[in-house]
Amino acid sequence: MSIMYIPHHKGGVKTIRISHYRTILLTAFAFMLVALLALTGYTLSVVRQNNDMIVKHAEEINDIMSEKEQLQALIAKQAKELADNAEIITTMQSIKTISEEAIDDYKEQYENMIVAYIDKDVKNIGTISRGDKKPSSFKEDVAELRALISLVESAKLSEDDVTSKIAQKEARLNNYLDALPTYWPVNSRTIFSGFGMRFHPIYKRYRMHDGLDMAGSTGDPVYASGEGKVIFAGWNGGFGNVIIIDHGNGFKTYYAHLSKILVKEGQWVSKAQKIGHVGSTGLSTSSHLHFEVRLNEKPTDPLYYIEP
Repeated sequence: MSIMYIPHHKGGVKTIRISHYRTILLTAFAFMLVALLALTGYTLSVVRQNNDMIVKHAEEINDIMSEKEQLQALIAKQAKELADNAEIITTMQSIKTISEEAIDDYKEQYENMIVAYIDKDVKNIGTISRGDKKPSSFKEDVAELRALISLVESAKLSEDDVTSKIAQKEARLNNYLDALPTYWPVNSRTIFSGFGMRFHPIYKRYRMHDGLDMAGSTGDPVYASGEGKVIFAGWNGGFGNVIIIDHGNGFKTYYAHLSKILVKEGQWVSKAQKIGHVGSTGLSTSSHLHFEVRLNEKPTDPLYYIEP
């Protein structure tokens, strides 16, 4: 290879001759230099990219750490609120417990007061069955009892109350009232023979009549005058077919001359329940109901007790 050098000033042309070996060597050197420059450029580019990634990752880490600090602050705030709420709940539960205890105490005192009032007011009601009151005051006692039951019902703390002392007292009073022989035993209100001495239509002499003869036709319904237990249901001499009900508190009622008996001995009956039919069995001249009220086994005038 030859390289000619021609200067601008005076002088001759100079020729530099390069051997083939040197040409190859220079070419190889040039290629190596270019490759080195390219590699250096690539390396610098990779380093630059890595630096950018490191900076970006550092920024992301800083953002994450900032979010972490914010989250920790939020968690701490919520934990404090939870602790405060727990304290409030504990306080409210304590107040609720105290309030419930106070309410229970009030209810107990209120119930005791009402029950004491009832017991004081009711002690004279029903003493007729022990013979220490005149029968003529019975209906007044019944009226007072009904008024007392109404008062007790209004004194209950809730309409569906069935377990309190007041509700239990009301139930006992209602049971007592239901057992009293106050219900008229036949549909008719006609009485053709009252309680007391009378001229007997069959024996033809004056005898004590221990009940009422109430008008009715054969087959008419006969009702229980009060709640109680049937202690006799069958034939009994001059009574004919008769039902006897024990109402408790010394009261018993008799239903005589029946044409038909609808209950059995030992059966519990409710007030106004149909127990038989009017008839003329036994010592009788026509269809009617002979009705008696006995107090402590002593016949008394049923008109003292039954209500029209």
